[in-house]
Amino acid sequence: METTGGGDGSSSKPPGPPPCVEDAYKKHCELLRHIAGTKFNIPPADADAIVSEVFTAYLLRRDTVRNARTWLIGAVCHASRAYWREAARTSQLPEDASELVDTNGPGLEGQILDRVTMARALAQISYKCREALRMYYAEGYSAAEIATRLGTSSGYVMQLLHTGRKQVRMAYDALKAKRQENIAKKF
Repeated sequence: METTGGGDGSSSKPPGPPPCVEDAYKKHCELLRHIAGTKFNIPPADADAIVSEVFTAYLLRRDTVRNARTWLIGAVCHASRAYWREAARTSQLPEDASELVDTNGPGLEGQILDRVTMARALAQISYKCREALRMYYAEGYSAAEIATRLGTSSGYVMQLLHTGRKQVRMAYDALKAKRQENIAKKF
């Protein structure tokens, strides 16, 4: 009687050869391009680049991947989200940006004061709210992605965002009023 392994799915036979990347590419590349293009609205040339990056990562990890299709779909979704996060950080200003600038707005000094005031307001709120706001606004993560990173529910993340915005608004308004009060005392 030949033993094929325990009831846990393990086998006493040595594993077969690693899956061929070329076969996986031929089988899944159109699906991955379709996902990147339709679900994430990535331009075709960039979708091709994302699919190539995903297959490069697959090539390096194929020995540990149990289900190539599932892994590739997850990887292309993750890479597509990363594409848009990066695009949001590096997007260029429109050519008519100078027409959109409010010339009556605060000058450089006012902008610096506003940033310092905002930094002080953020320092006054709870750590969890501050981290949720940072990941949401500065890094571009969705509430669901933040929930995964924090190991909690997306509903709780939405509550953290709401509470954080409320706390920042109150702290910012108080600090700004105090700043204006100090300016008025000088004159």
